[in-house]
Amino acid sequence: MRQNHRRTESAASFEVEIEKLVYGGEGLGRRGGQVVFVPFTVPGDRVEVRPHERKKNFIRATVTKMLTPGAGRIDPPCPHFGRCGGCQWQHLEYPRQVEAKRRILEETFHHHFPETRQLSISMKACPDPYGYRSRARVQLRGTGDRAQVGFFRIRSHLVEDVQSCPLFRPPLLKALSFVRQSQGEGRLGPGDMELELACDEDGGWAVAMEDSPASEAGETLRSVLRRRVGDFVYEAAASVFFQANEYMLSDLIAAALPPARGGNAALDLFAGVGFFSLPLASCYRSVVAVESDSTAHQLCLSNIALAGLLNVQAVRAEVAEWMHALGSVAAPAYDLVLLDPPRTGVSVEIMKRLAEWAPETIVYVSCDPQTLVRDLATLPGRDYRICSVEGLDMFPQTFHFETIAVLNRR
Repeated sequence: MRQNHRRTESAASFEVEIEKLVYGGEGLGRRGGQVVFVPFTVPGDRVEVRPHERKKNFIRATVTKMLTPGAGRIDPPCPHFGRCGGCQWQHLEYPRQVEAKRRILEETFHHHFPETRQLSISMKACPDPYGYRSRARVQLRGTGDRAQVGFFRIRSHLVEDVQSCPLFRPPLLKALSFVRQSQGEGRLGPGDMELELACDEDGGWAVAMEDSPASEAGETLRSVLRRRVGDFVYEAAASVFFQANEYMLSDLIAAALPPARGGNAALDLFAGVGFFSLPLASCYRSVVAVESDSTAHQLCLSNIALAGLLNVQAVRAEVAEWMHALGSVAAPAYDLVLLDPPRTGVSVEIMKRLAEWAPETIVYVSCDPQTLVRDLATLPGRDYRICSVEGLDMFPQTFHFETIAVLNRR
């Protein structure tokens, strides 16, 4: 009887008012001494919810009834919204999305680094909150009439089958259509797959699966894509990382390079195809670009050659291993070190080695503010001061954003 009572209590609905949005995309409310997380809500919503997970300090719940909608709530344009795991905030006016992200970033830094309360933390909006993606990862299941192409559903490994995505650039929609048609004809393979789609501003597009680009005769399908950002042209590929937001690439470089006023040497860690390495070469006498992925490294070499740069050295190596090998001889002298690691951040070993090398300026570019503050907390506060924190909304309609933190040696 006691067990049944707990089940009934757990399933009982209750009312809650949403105070704010949090990193992860959910709305946050409170009930008694517990925090309540509710997806697809906006600040000011008064909703009836049913809990599906209870912990000591929080509850996760789903909306059963909208009582009073909050300010800025709108109808999402995508019919898949609410099932597809790709977007979390299409139901909120875009300027309010930007402000929610700014507050998330501000609260994160103020909590972990109280001294940043003196800083003005901003979030730059995207010029167009739709049609901005030039890259995407899609899931493929089945073949023939049963083929599904799309994205994981929310909290699931089932695939939401999508014919079109409002975040995609037009050439990327062509790549999605190609994948759908090819799998319907059984040309891509029988098993479950994850594919990378990419396009360029000239209308070219590429599809990569299992580390190999799909190929078919035609002018629009390419294995190597070219992207112009500012003064530089970059060769990229669907199989390697390149920033996805078509409209904010120049803004990202501008945000990361203001401290690069010139010097002897700069180090670009997790350099990829050389996105930051090339503009750094305009400010420093020498630049070292370290990247472990072989394809990205080869493209970085190609991009250095395309730009005619003689002061950039591309190194293929795991960052931690390379820093250990170099630092075991003597601490190298870099005026600036720029890091743009994966979402998981970097190891304590890398941050420790960075502190030992003591560059004048550290620029950390991150797509996850939580791993960013975790990594920065390993730097000795007596040695480095956070000078600026800037957010860029590279991912409208989602809770994700890019952050650039600049630290100067005290």
